[in-house]
Formats: sequence, structure tokens, C-alpha cells
Amino acid sequence: MQRKIKFFLKWGCLALLAAVILIGLAAVAADRFIPSLARRSLPSSASDVQEYYSGLGPDYIRCLKAKLPESDVAIYAKNLDLTTRFDPVEHAKSASIINMGFDDTPTWWNPPSASASSYFNYTPGKEFVQVLRYSEGYVYYVSTAW
Repeated sequence: MQRKIKFFLKWGCLALLAAVILIGLAAVAADRFIPSLARRSLPSSASDVQEYYSGLGPDYIRCLKAKLPESDVAIYAKNLDLTTRFDPVEHAKSASIINMGFDDTPTWWNPPSASASSYFNYTPGKEFVQVLRYSEGYVYYVSTAW
């Protein structure tokens, strides 16, 4: 009986460690080679796509900027399941969350403030927000949880 325990302690722990490492490598490979939902949802007319992701687990930020004709912004919003348009009066209490800034983003991440042409998904009290903005030929999409 003690032999079996020693065998398990020796090889079982190694097998568990190997499994954890393989799962981690698979997650990294998937993140690297499978495009994000934000990128997959872009209409075919999109170009000059830049994407940034930071975080691990439930706390993350994903920023995407892409050149897109204004006529395709509504299609992109629909593909992302964003249906609520930002109204500065109606959504005044949520404006600070919707226009939240981030410290460690790349220099290309320069979204305008939310306007009536912006789409968003935020429920007060929830720690998750998605915002899609459009300005001067570019869409700016951010998804974050904290």
C-alpha cells in the first residue's frame, strides 16, 4: 500500500504538473492563434486593425481600433450584440464608467468620448462594460471587467 502511495506522490504530482503546464500552453496558443470575438466580429470592410489585451482571469481589458466605413458601424455593433445607444442625459450616471480611461494602453488607443453614435453594454453594479465608439473613420471598441 505504501508503495502505491509513494508511486502516486512521485508520478502523480508530475502528471498533474504536466497537465497544468499543457493547459497553460494551450491557452496561450489559443489566444495567439484564434482571433478574439472583437476581431472576428469586424465586417470585411475593416482595415488597419490594432488590438490590445491585458489581464488574467476575470480582470482584463481588450481594446480594438480599426478603420471602418461609417455605414458598417451598426453592423459591427450588431455582431457584438451591442444594441444600446449612449444618451448623455439618460445615461448621465453611467457616463464616467462608459468613458473610463485606462493607464497602460498603447499610444494608438485614443478613443473619443462617448456620444450619441456610441453603443455600449453596462449594467450599474456590474463590473463589466463594453463600449463601441466611432470617430473620423475609425471604430474604437473596449471591453473590460474588474
